[in-house]
Order: sequence, then C-alpha cells, then structure tokens
Amino acid sequence: MTLGPQMPFLMGAVLKNIEVRGSTMGSRKEFADMVEFVKTKQLRPVVSRVVHGLDNIEGIDGLFEDMKKGSQFGKLVVEIVKDGET
Repeated sequence: MTLGPQMPFLMGAVLKNIEVRGSTMGSRKEFADMVEFVKTKQLRPVVSRVVHGLDNIEGIDGLFEDMKKGSQFGKLVVEIVKDGET
C-alpha cells in the first residue's frame, strides 16, 4: 500500500487464498536515504551460518533447527550462487 491507496485483486488470487502482507517503511525518499546510509557507513548484517546450494537439504534443515532452538545470532543464509559462478 506504499504505492497507492488501492490494491486490485484478481479473482484467481482470491480463490487461491493468497495472503498479501504489507509493511510500513516510510516514503521512497526515506528508503533511498536509508540505502545511502547503509552504503556510506558500509553496514553489513551479522551472519550466523551459511549453507551452500538449494540441493543441500540437510544443511537447510539445520538452519530451521537453529531457528527452532533460537541458537543463531544473526542471519541464516542459503547461498544460491557462489562468487564467480553463473
């Protein structure tokens, strides 16, 4: 709803019980200012653990276990493409 006051829904979306959730983050200028701040200050998220590849089901399950236990401190990441690969 940040782009306008109306959200047109297609009947197909309604019949599929699709749930749409929005966020209140501010204006586009505020978002641009935040992105510039992060870039200028070179802020980086804290990463607890990274698993490599979408086919690494055991590793991904381990990330969900970390979330269940609350043992992580920071982001849990699934790396889809390694640097230098296409």
